[in-house]
Amino acid sequence: MRVLYSWWGIRWLLVLAVWVVAGCGGGGNSTETRISGTAVNAQGASPAVNLPYTFVQSANNMQVQVDAGPAGAFTLAPNANILFASVTVCEPGSSTHCQTIDHVQVDTGSVGLRVLASQLSQLHLQSPPLAGDPLWECYPFVVGGLWGANVVADVGLGQQTASAVPIQLIQDNPNAPLQASADCANATNNQILGSASALGANGILGIGSVTLDCGSMCQSGVYTGSFIQYYQCPASATNSSACSAAAVPVNMQTYNPVAAISDPAYNNGVVLAMPAVTSSVGALTASGELIFGVDSQANNQTASAPKVYMGTNPASSGYLNISTVYQGQTYTNSYLDSGTNTLVFPDSGLALCAGSGWYCPSAAVATSATLADGDAPAQHQVLVNFDVGNADALFATVNTAFSNLAAPAPAATPTFAWGMPFFYGRRVSMSIWDLMSAAGPWYAWTSL
Repeated sequence: MRVLYSWWGIRWLLVLAVWVVAGCGGGGNSTETRISGTAVNAQGASPAVNLPYTFVQSANNMQVQVDAGPAGAFTLAPNANILFASVTVCEPGSSTHCQTIDHVQVDTGSVGLRVLASQLSQLHLQSPPLAGDPLWECYPFVVGGLWGANVVADVGLGQQTASAVPIQLIQDNPNAPLQASADCANATNNQILGSASALGANGILGIGSVTLDCGSMCQSGVYTGSFIQYYQCPASATNSSACSAAAVPVNMQTYNPVAAISDPAYNNGVVLAMPAVTSSVGALTASGELIFGVDSQANNQTASAPKVYMGTNPASSGYLNISTVYQGQTYTNSYLDSGTNTLVFPDSGLALCAGSGWYCPSAAVATSATLADGDAPAQHQVLVNFDVGNADALFATVNTAFSNLAAPAPAATPTFAWGMPFFYGRRVSMSIWDLMSAAGPWYAWTSL
């Protein structure tokens, strides 16, 4: 069994912070959790699940689906709990020079569209000019990350278009002259994810709760004590050693495509609606709906759903996080993230799978936790019930959608990450931070 999982937490004005735990198989990964079920002795598939209503295309929505992933990714076994969408990328201002990319992972825990460069090879996309040199970006996680050029493109999301958005082209040509810099390789533990098989997707659609993927550190170009995230690389460069650290204006940094939608009714957040997965061994696939905008149209209202606010103090562990109280312990660095394909939390009372870091109780365990604000854990408390299943039993199927998949948090960084299992059977609203508002970004959800 190849077992990998990772998760991201957004750190606006600081840098993206990521925690990664590797089970059997080792290796690295990107924002999204990377798990594959075993192909040995695989049992039959459960039925696919769909929303309790018929999807209808409107001005501000698009279909999304959990399935086995793109061709060439994890060919020995399917993905698990990876949410995909199709995204259209066009040359700026063109409606004809476009390519539609399938199986781009929908990630509410990161910011920016990042697509394998080979998927967009038919387009002529240019880097935002910075002193005449193209921009390149290193986007690391603890044991893996991305390297690639930054370009400007129009991004199509359903019927909406985000115009002239900085995106990243993930370098997936091992023979190209500009491979990852030594600093980037070091920051990613020499695990540059440069293929669909390594990434488990054709790209990442980061639609998190802020607008930029970096902020002031990259704007100043002072990367002291950190890795270099943005580089200026001369067009004539034949090696990344010719690249230098770049100070990048905020309008050139990789940007949240939803926030870049021009209509203010659609660019202040998202609503993700996913069907319930009721079978204890999961579902073959799960089809849902991603809606753009919150509290602005008839189809994106939060109604009476209580809002749970993320923290806004950069010096606090609750910054851009919420809190979770589980078994008497409060985790202020907690978050909801469709880009994590499991629930991640510490519980010494749950049995682990033999030889890996997944939870494998002998029988399903029903438990609960309380979610609340990041800066004020006693405010806006909401009880959440959830189940923990046996990961070995789940991976023994050919299913891809599991509502009870869970794994322990690393002892060095205890946290409670509410990954993709949280979203099944719920309609989850997530705002994009309006810095002019006194309140921080928030989550709200109701059952479907």
